[in-house]
Amino acid sequence: MIRILALSSLAFVLAACDRAKIAPELTTSLAATRTSATSVLIKVHVRNDRDTASVPLDVEVTAEPRTPAAWGQPVRVIHPVPFVLNKHESRDLETTMITSTGARATLSIHEAERGRSVVTKTAVVE
Repeated sequence: MIRILALSSLAFVLAACDRAKIAPELTTSLAATRTSATSVLIKVHVRNDRDTASVPLDVEVTAEPRTPAAWGQPVRVIHPVPFVLNKHESRDLETTMITSTGARATLSIHEAERGRSVVTKTAVVE
């Protein structure tokens, strides 16, 4: 009888731990728009769609300016400290990049504690 109780409580604990490994459910958007002849506005929107708080999220946006031959070196333009989104909370981030040619922005979101990739998106502006 004690063995059955111990095994059932162990199964319950393992099931609860397994639930914590579920990836966060996020709605994200990445937009890159030209605001003038020499600048590009990069906007990021991240929203938690779960009824619980998310794991700490590491958001990073890199931008690559367009050169005549190819894309230039990636530059990190947005990289805040990892943050947690409460239930149905959203966060907007934006920056301006100075470039007279086109640019390509790449959004990558990782779980800060485990490093697991959650979202990767790309936006291009000419």
